[in-house]
Parts: sequence; C-alpha cells; structure tokens
Amino acid sequence: MTAATTSRPSETPIYATPFGVWAIVALWGLSHLLLRALNTPVLGTDDMFENVLVQTLQPGYMLRQPPLYEWLLWSAQQVFGPTIWAALSVKYGLISIAALFLFLIARKAISDPRLAALCAFSYSLYYQFGWNLHEGVTHTVVLTTACAASAFFFIKALETGRLGFYLAFGAVAGAGLLGKHSYPIFALALLIAAVSDPVWRKKIRLIGVLLVPIAAVLVYSPYAYWILSEGLKLLSSVSQTMGVTAQTSHVMRAGEGLGKLAFGLLGFSVPLLPVLLLLFWPRYLGRVSPAIPAVNDVARLCGRTVLAMVVLTALMIAATGATYVKERHMHPLMLLLPIFLFADLERFEFHKQWRWLAAVILAVIATAFVARVPGMFAPDKFWCGGKCRHMKPYADLTQPLQDLGASSATLIADNGYTGGNLRVLFPQARIVTKAIPAKSDPRDKCFFIWEEGDREPNTPANERYSRVTFGEATEPVAATYLSGAWPHLWKELGWRTTWWGVAELDRADPLCH
Repeated sequence: MTAATTSRPSETPIYATPFGVWAIVALWGLSHLLLRALNTPVLGTDDMFENVLVQTLQPGYMLRQPPLYEWLLWSAQQVFGPTIWAALSVKYGLISIAALFLFLIARKAISDPRLAALCAFSYSLYYQFGWNLHEGVTHTVVLTTACAASAFFFIKALETGRLGFYLAFGAVAGAGLLGKHSYPIFALALLIAAVSDPVWRKKIRLIGVLLVPIAAVLVYSPYAYWILSEGLKLLSSVSQTMGVTAQTSHVMRAGEGLGKLAFGLLGFSVPLLPVLLLLFWPRYLGRVSPAIPAVNDVARLCGRTVLAMVVLTALMIAATGATYVKERHMHPLMLLLPIFLFADLERFEFHKQWRWLAAVILAVIATAFVARVPGMFAPDKFWCGGKCRHMKPYADLTQPLQDLGASSATLIADNGYTGGNLRVLFPQARIVTKAIPAKSDPRDKCFFIWEEGDREPNTPANERYSRVTFGEATEPVAATYLSGAWPHLWKELGWRTTWWGVAELDRADPLCH
C-alpha cells in the first residue's frame, strides 16, 4: 500500500468502504457491549451518575456539562430501560458514527482507501479509545463524534462552496456545544487552520461562515434557555471544578495546568505514536525520500487544526489558570493527528511496515477484549485492579429492599455508584443523591441507603444510625444491614462480601423531598 497504488472503486475491498468501516467498528462495539452487559448489569464510572440524572427529560441538568448525552441516554432508556444496555448502546453507537466521519476525512487526505481504513482502525492504539472508553467516558463520546462530523462538513463546505454544508457544519457545531463546553475550541481551530492556509483561505465563503452560528444557536437554544433561567445559579461549581478558584497564584496555577497539558498529550498518544515511530523510523530519521513532495490540502488542514488546538488550549490555560486538565480531555486536540500522520507516511515507499501496523492494531484490539474477560469472572485485585466496581453485588439487594417496600419509594443514596445501580434494580423508584436532587414528586415511603464497605458492621441490626454522611446530622434512625456476595469463578461463595445500611425515614423528612 503506497501513494502510487490508488485502487479503483471496483477494486476497493469492503473493509475500506464507508459502510465497511462503520460496520467493523459497530461490530467491535457490539462485541464489547455483549461482553459487558451479558456478564454484569452493574453501572461503572460516569454511567451510574448519569443514570440518576436522567430520571426525567430536562432542557438542562447541570452547568458543568451540556445535556446532549443525557438526552440521548434518556431516549435509549425508553427502549432498554435504565440499564447498562442503554448506556453502552449510546456509547458504541456514537463511536461507530465518529469512525465513519474520520474515515471520510481520511479518504480525502489519503489516496489509498485501504490506508484510510487502517487509519480509522488505528484509533484503537490511543489508550483512551482502545481501553479507557469501555468503562468510562460519557460526554466525551458526544464531543468526539461532533468534532469528527463537524470537521468533515467544514471540509465539504470549503471544497464545494455549498451553503448546505455550511448549515450542516453549523448544526453539528450546535450539537458539539451541547456535547461539551470545550467544543468551541475545536471549531475555532478549524477556522484558524483554514484561514492560515492560502489554498483554503480563498475557498471560504463569508455568507456561509455567517450561517454557521445561526444554525448552531438554533440547535443550542433549549439549553441556552435553561442556562438563563436556571443554570446560572450553578456558576460557582464550574469554577471550582476547573480549578480556577484556588488560593495559589495565577502563575503557579497556569504552570501546573500547562504541565498537565504536556503530560496529557504524551499520555494520550500512547501507544500510537511509539508504534509509528518504531515501524516507520526511516522516515523520521530522514533515511528515505518521499515519492510525493508534500501531503495534500486536506491532510495539511488536519495537521494545522491539531497544532491550532494545542496552542489555543495552552493559551486558555495560561489566561485562566485552569488546573483541571487531564489525559482524558485530549480527544479533540489529538483527533485529527492520525489522519495527518498516515497521509504523511503514505508519501514514502513503505510496504511491509503497513502490514506490520495492521497486525499490531489487530493484536491490540484482541488483547483489549481478552483482557477484560477475567475481570468479569474473577473480580479480584489480580484480574481487575483494586475496586472492580463493575462486579459489585448490587443485585443481592433486590429482594430484601423489595420486602421493605422500596420498589417505588424514594431511595436516597449516599453516593452516585449506589444511586445509579439502585435505579437499575428499581426503575420505578425515585432516586436521590447528595449531588443530584430529584425532579419528580416525593413517594409514600422513603429510605436512606449507604454502603458500609466489605467489613461486616460490628453492630446489631437495630443499631441507631446518624445521617452525617449525607450532610444531615439529625436525629438517629433505626438501621438494617444488608449484604451482597461477590461472584468468582473458582473461589467459594462469601470470599468477599459488601455491606449496605438501610434506614427508613419519615416521608415528611426534608431529605425525602
């Protein structure tokens, strides 16, 4: 596969077509979905929080994150219920769409469709895509999809000059704004990349650019209304989250944020960049000459967008002193980098290196799948790390809580993990956590449920319990303790047990409202 071997459409293999790339990524997502959902219904990181949040459909939920993910999750739950099936179907469905758009961009930057497909599949070599995606990530999946789609429509608008593509870009930009607040940096980076390039600058239509914010505002308007009517009350929580209200000096915070940005970019790139450096080292050491002098216009635009994203992010950190900068925030910064790198490498006469890269990608994909299996059947520290939250035996609470009358009651949970998984067990219940007040009406019965941990409470069943952990140190109430036995393929039942406390509150208690 080289720049000189451009396949004719009739010779293009199915895996290198838009449908083929989408189908392969969708099947990859389906395999992980089935592995997870068929073995454990427990909601893990981020998903549990969202499950409490979307008990009702709202124009906005929090100022820290826009609501598009919640809208999609609520819609999926109308089909699958408040379960892991709904969360994973949204996640992998969006990723398959993102892969399709990334492939369509790659086809414009890379002449060989097989290399373009390999480029789309190479995103599995980003740790945040190939591994961390499966147990975490919610709004970032929406952001990734919006960035990929908006880059494609922006390129189409520049190529064709059609106002319809500018409107499509604007609509997707509105979706990006509804996905995550950081999206405008990506849209601005695209524009800067085009304006800075003479070839693309002369293709920009001013009237089209003016249409973009109009379409974006129309899509964004429901959430904008919510911000003006309710969301501004939560403004202080955003500044605390971003780390811009710390007592340290601005210079110190900016330095910390820029350091985290550098480490985040390096961490996000692993193992993709090391693999490319190892396989294609002659290109990077100047040992081979290119068959084509430079990358094409689309590839160059992708490269400039990545550079603009990094610079803009660094400038924002320097200006605001933000310190909440993590590797899992780097998706929009690094999204178009593989396309630029593959387009650059295609210019050189490499043959076997591409086959080696395909083998590495397949090996990493297979390893990531197989590595998740032991943690489903042997959830101990050796196989799935310290907490193994995805296997916590919440299901053992079902019958005891039903006997207490909790099925349609108000259930106040001490943390998001407990609350999100209680909603899996009791879809008709009203779930409340300290961070998420319920929007629905109070119920006739009300219970406070908290996790005690893996050590059996050294108290009788009728011990009096104070609700200090919920921030309400009021009169103690009677408590009942329930336990759940962790599963394990070869260890005896009871090898690990987690305990929960349950206290019934008076329905007139302020906590129940």
